[in-house]
Amino acid sequence: MENLQREYEELNEEIQAGTTASGEMPVTEFFNLFADAASENGDTPDLSYTPILNESVNGYRVDGYAFEMQEGEDKSVSELYLVVCNYRNDYELFTLNKKDIEKCVNGAKRFLAKVLDPQFIINLEESSPAFQLGILIKEQIPKIKRVRLIILTNGILSLRKKVLPEEDLGNYRLNVNILDLERYSKIISQGSEPVEVDFESDFGGGLKSLAASPPGASYRSFLFAIPGSVLAEIFATYKNRLLEKNVRTYLQAVTKVNKGILQTISSEPHMFFAYNNGITATASDIELANGDSGELLIRKITDFQIVNGGQTTASLNYARDAKGYSLDNIFVQVKLAVIEGSQINEVVPNISKFANTQNKVSTADLEANSEVQVQIERISKQVQTPQRAGEIHSSKWFYERARGQFKSLFAYKSPSEKKKLELLYPRKQLITKTDLAKYDLAFDARPHHVSEGAQKCFSKYTSVLSKLGASAINESWFKRSVSKAILFNELDNAVLRSEWYQADRGYKAQIVAYSISASADSFRASGLQIDLDRIWREQSVNGDFLYWLLNVAHKVAQILKSPPPEVRNISEFAKREFCWSSYIRGHVSQPSEGIKQYGISLESFLGGIKAGKKDQKIDEELDFDVAILQLASKASEIIVLAQQNGVASPKNISALKKLELGKAFSLNKGEKNALKSLLQRLGIGLHQ
Repeated sequence: MENLQREYEELNEEIQAGTTASGEMPVTEFFNLFADAASENGDTPDLSYTPILNESVNGYRVDGYAFEMQEGEDKSVSELYLVVCNYRNDYELFTLNKKDIEKCVNGAKRFLAKVLDPQFIINLEESSPAFQLGILIKEQIPKIKRVRLIILTNGILSLRKKVLPEEDLGNYRLNVNILDLERYSKIISQGSEPVEVDFESDFGGGLKSLAASPPGASYRSFLFAIPGSVLAEIFATYKNRLLEKNVRTYLQAVTKVNKGILQTISSEPHMFFAYNNGITATASDIELANGDSGELLIRKITDFQIVNGGQTTASLNYARDAKGYSLDNIFVQVKLAVIEGSQINEVVPNISKFANTQNKVSTADLEANSEVQVQIERISKQVQTPQRAGEIHSSKWFYERARGQFKSLFAYKSPSEKKKLELLYPRKQLITKTDLAKYDLAFDARPHHVSEGAQKCFSKYTSVLSKLGASAINESWFKRSVSKAILFNELDNAVLRSEWYQADRGYKAQIVAYSISASADSFRASGLQIDLDRIWREQSVNGDFLYWLLNVAHKVAQILKSPPPEVRNISEFAKREFCWSSYIRGHVSQPSEGIKQYGISLESFLGGIKAGKKDQKIDEELDFDVAILQLASKASEIIVLAQQNGVASPKNISALKKLELGKAFSLNKGEKNALKSLLQRLGIGLHQ
């Protein structure tokens, strides 16, 4: 409890710092932090903030929402996520009891009931969050089969039961999920929270299984058949948290429904076990028991992750909820590997990679530590930031490719060590991987993708990085990416302070993304590119240029806040491609001659990219020269391996013999290339 009190205090400090910087209310900062954690953990899609509060006796409250379409035959099934915040700014950590939960649930239910009353919508101001969400729900209500209520709280849940019972409300089912401080702390420190499936308590009893571990294996494996109704209910409860994290992050867990699976369920349910490949899953622990007849029962699975078979699982859930099919005669085969915690981060991605080879999924998409991400982090540690006027300390920008890295940097450090690190890595110079996606896609004229939310935006950005490749990630690329961050954040702050925004607040994230896109696009239309190198050198945006950007933002805000009749919800309007192509692009300011001085020619900009690649190539060559020195003592072993595998050649053997004699720096270009090729074919890394 002492640790949680400290986490509570640190969270309050972070919220306070956020409100000071952004000018937002504390509950808004709280929502943003917890909503990011919820989407990254798989509890929700990307959430939109929509503060709705009526404090009368029969009042209501909703703080955020998201819609998620389940891709079936007719794409007609939708799940509605509603968020209610229970945030308190107390000195002491508090607990959330059953009465508190009921208050949150009932407030959200009353809002849903109000939305169905035509008079309620008519009496609302069109710009109000209640109208914006209400009209959207009203349009979608025939498609909604499940409502997922997420309660976000900076308190601690006092209930023992982890899975709250599902409620049938007639036209839809209601699931309640609570993200409290304890869960939030695990997510931000570990990157995700393990799913614990208690079959005994929550899903009708233990499952018969067969132990199938090979002799001498470092893991345990089990085979069993799970009733389709149980698997569908588990998926309904935990949703995308069940899917192995790398697949969920990179593929956005698009749970497409398979028509063949649906056909089997409806017409030949007794043949499902024979026709379906089943699922492959992993766990970090398992609780077993002996049944009445001596059979082996699985009572509980800890850190349950489906690494192959997500489509099967989603299809069962769709068949039950959308089609109303019975799953009574459906059984699904499961292959479960139980891996110790110390090995799980290394082994699970490999199981995922090999289990998904039959799907059109690139290996790079399934790598937790992809080459591109590691390269960005590596470059970020090398690049020193130019000192601003009046500063006496140099600093760096910190790239956080995995959640919690920045926080871990300061953990268990003395006050003096923390102070030194804070000078080297100021918090304002932190860029997360989802931030980077937002900055780059906004600059590259894709504001509609940025407006879809952090996780969807990042998912689209991974394909950009994949095409780019690790070899293109050099110092020049990183500096320009940081410049995009400076440009985005300074405009964000300017919008917040502007009179026009203070008079009509809301949708700042969308306004800034579209304004960056419109500004950069207008420069490119003039044969120019915003001078990112100048922004890097100055570590700021020129005042006159920022004033012009702010005027662009004002015009963008006026367009976004007047959506067309067919899309009356502003957040949803901003997610549509036609919002950019038909309403914003080319419809706001073009740079004047005076503003064009903050750009450079496209030829000069591309020349900078080429120069960066040349420098990167030189660095890589130097890295190779240094790295092969580590292999000198193993040169004779590598020669034997090359001969045994039939990959020896005159050039690579010559290179290895020189290496063995301590003449690494006398290798010619041909010998170096032959050695590189050999090491790759033998799977020998240079940084092991």
